Formats: sequence, C-alpha cells, structure tokens
Amino acid sequence: GWFEKTTIAMDEREKSMMQKAFDLIFRADAGYKVSGAGDYYPEIEPKMYDLCLAYGHTLPDSVREERRRSGKLSTVYTCCIEAYPNTFTFSEPGEASWLMWHAVAGGYDGYLRWAYNSWTKDPLHDSRFRSWAAGDCYLVYPGSSSIRMERLVEGIQDAEKIRILRKEFAENGEVAKLKKLNQTVSGFMPEKLNGQNASQMVRNGRKLLSTF
Repeated sequence: GWFEKTTIAMDEREKSMMQKAFDLIFRADAGYKVSGAGDYYPEIEPKMYDLCLAYGHTLPDSVREERRRSGKLSTVYTCCIEAYPNTFTFSEPGEASWLMWHAVAGGYDGYLRWAYNSWTKDPLHDSRFRSWAAGDCYLVYPGSSSIRMERLVEGIQDAEKIRILRKEFAENGEVAKLKKLNQTVSGFMPEKLNGQNASQMVRNGRKLLSTF
C-alpha cells in the first residue's frame, strides 16, 4: 500500500529540470505521484499530485478548483526568503498563526514549513545557521516545543474552526454569518500586511471566531 501514498518530490527547480525529471519518472511508471515546492508553471502543474507554492505566488481560481475536484493537493510554504511573516526566532509569535489564516484565505489545502527539527550545532543557545535567518532550520527544540510552534498549532486550530463554521453556516442557511466570516478571512493576504500588523489581524480574527 505504500506506492499509492508515496510521492517523488523535488523543490524549487527550474521548469526545464522538472520536465526532464517528470519524463524519466513517468517512463518508469505512469502511476507515480509527484510533488514539488516552488513557482507555478502552467505546463507542469497538471502532472503534479501535490503542488506547494512559495508564499506570495497564487494559483488561478480555475486551476485550484480543478485540482481539488481531481483530488490533488495545493499548499503554500515559507522558507528563509520571506522576512515577514515567518516563524524565525525573532518573528512575532503571531506571525505563525497568521500563516495558517493565510492558507485558508488563499484556498490552499495546507501549509508547509520546510524544517521541523533540522537542529544547528547548539540549538538551545544559538539558532543561527550561516547566512540564514535565525530559527529557519527548526521549529522545536531538543526535548521541547517552542512558542512559535505552539502559535502555529493555534493557527491550525483557528483554520479548523473556520472550516467547521463554514460548513455549519452553509448547511443552516446562515448567510449573514458566513459572509461576515469570509470577509474577515479574505483579508489574510500579503497585500494587507504592512510589516507589523500580522498579530493584530490574528487577534481580530479570533475575536470574531469567539462570537459564533
């Protein structure tokens, strides 16, 4: 049963490189599933079972909906490039929650953070790694979690509550509540950020969730 649940993955590769890799993979077995993280290439997208877009990039609505109908996954990720919002050790903890709200607002199936526990030489005392932003390599510490990980979890819980409320409002015909919720969620996009308001946006969003 492993073949059906396994994907061959590549990250942040040029279109020509991915096309050559796909040709090789599907010649070996047309049933392979492929996943990848990076930019959106219209010529390659149909071949990808799991497509993870870099933060700031978007899929056309029609493409995203077709992928969902086909049972394919479309997610978003951040890495060392995005200074704000992110989950570095110097990031405001609320930024981690904001990213989960953004995943919902963008219509994604989830969020990917590239490293969970790729610990540096002395992770309990120094989270830097070469020229990368401090904390880029891990979300949790040896033997414990972290504030940014816990705030990420809170954001996931928010996303799940939003999913449940949307379903309930739609089934019960509560149009006004659904519209109010969707209007708030839709604001969690890059163009709404000013470099310092991510945490406040999350607080405002949770205030609304608590009223339902």
